[in-house]
Amino acid sequence: MNEQKSNQVKTWFLSSLAAAAGFTALIAILSPGLQRFVKPEDQGPSWYYWQLAEQNFWTHFSAWALYILHQVFTWIVVVWMLKEGNHPDRITNLNKTALWGNLGFMALHLIQTHVLYDGLAQDVPVWSSQQSVIFMLIIMIYLLIPRRGIAFGLNMPLKRRVYGWIRKYHGFYISWALVYTFWFHPMEGDYGLLTGFFYMFLLFIQLSFAGTKLHTALGWLTVLELTVGLHGPAIALQKYLAEHAGASIFADIWPMFLFGFVGVFVVTGQYGFKLGKNTRIAVYATYAASAILVYSFRGFGRLFEIVFIPIALIGGALLMAVAGNILSGKDGLVPLRRVSSEKQ
Repeated sequence: MNEQKSNQVKTWFLSSLAAAAGFTALIAILSPGLQRFVKPEDQGPSWYYWQLAEQNFWTHFSAWALYILHQVFTWIVVVWMLKEGNHPDRITNLNKTALWGNLGFMALHLIQTHVLYDGLAQDVPVWSSQQSVIFMLIIMIYLLIPRRGIAFGLNMPLKRRVYGWIRKYHGFYISWALVYTFWFHPMEGDYGLLTGFFYMFLLFIQLSFAGTKLHTALGWLTVLELTVGLHGPAIALQKYLAEHAGASIFADIWPMFLFGFVGVFVVTGQYGFKLGKNTRIAVYATYAASAILVYSFRGFGRLFEIVFIPIALIGGALLMAVAGNILSGKDGLVPLRRVSSEKQ
């Protein structure tokens, strides 16, 4: 019976991945129909391009009304998931409700984009969406410290009180960051936005499987961390080429995003897995060789930029850990859940 329930979780998960891929393809297929909407001229690095030149009441109202409905839905789901507790090897009706509900709002967003186009970007600064996701990633790194350390496999003692509170209630913040970012963008088919929507669909899956073993599976969490490493470079490169037709792609900052997010895995993420010494050396060597190759075209004088994202994310998790330990007072420590030993 337990095996049957476990297979049910796997079946729903694989079906959800297929739905995420299929919906991403649907956005791309329907995207040519959005060419009728007129967007303003690009106004610089802080400008968000995918918005209407002329707005009206309904473009604002539709985006905000649907965002609020989606936000309330996810917060209600999070509340009930906290009451339901963990059920590692089975998927419940609440998990299914979350999956179907998020799929429904994905469909509503697609319809709203093709009828009225605008998302929340008309009314809020572009950095608000970016920063909400950055802090979400910091929380993920922080929560995984007991399982893989803070950096280079080094343990970071965490006190229970604040860590336990964040672990229990992090779903409220992450669901806000996800839903807010989801409605910030119209469902355009440009490859930069497509990679972002696919990443958000994966995060909807992560949210919907709370309480199951999938929600805390380190391999799956690592996929989520690495996928943002595709979206960051894609959106940067797309925007750059749109502004500098025919220019060399190595003049853009996309390598900063690529090697920055992958660098988080190299420095921290890989230590959640039982890998041999030679394998870890190979990971470092592959990363270093790839960076040297790319920056031989971009210029070694820009190589320093690949540390920005690891410092921001890992440093942010470290600051959160220090602050949490201070606020927890003399509370006990969170037990480590590291892999017992490395493969030889």
